[in-house]
Amino acid sequence: MGLGFALLLATAGPGCAKRLPLTPGELERIQTEAGIQPLRVYTSKKLYSVNVFDAQNEQYSVQKTIRETKTKTGYDGLITKNDSGLILKIGEQNGATALWVTFDPRYPKPEDGLLFVQTEDGKYRLHHVPTRAGYKPPVNYVGRISDKRRLKLGKMRSLAEANEVLLLKKRNGKIVTIELQVKKIIESRDRSRTRRAGGVD
Repeated sequence: MGLGFALLLATAGPGCAKRLPLTPGELERIQTEAGIQPLRVYTSKKLYSVNVFDAQNEQYSVQKTIRETKTKTGYDGLITKNDSGLILKIGEQNGATALWVTFDPRYPKPEDGLLFVQTEDGKYRLHHVPTRAGYKPPVNYVGRISDKRRLKLGKMRSLAEANEVLLLKKRNGKIVTIELQVKKIIESRDRSRTRRAGGVD
């Protein structure tokens, strides 16, 4: 199926778009039919990544005055639920399927992408946000920037799980993670197709 036809399918005709978790079966089907390049993925929740400038990267002129190559405060990265992502690489992390995803066309290499790992329920959850050049490792938050919303690496249920994921454990015991999703067009004939048009480019 061509990309142009997929776009037409996603924007015309009866039916509505529905967000669903990206599953191993869906990923395998996409790889078989058209490859992963046309597929667009999305995060289940808003992600903030606070990047603080690394003072060790300050440069000094001959007069010993500080010349900053980047601001001291850094910047806040934001990925919303509507920002489309592109899978750059499929590999493994501790024996589990791993996906390297970019949501920014400035970072087209796998090593610069966000890393999602497959968990025991078959979903792909955020495991790692890369450190940008000149900055310290980012501090990540779900939904909004608040100490109560900070994501930390941890096991979801069992210590025997292959990988930790970035998660938030609430007081009521609920665990919040950021998962990969796809948009599907639910047609009137009770058939669904993965949406393969998006906006990283």
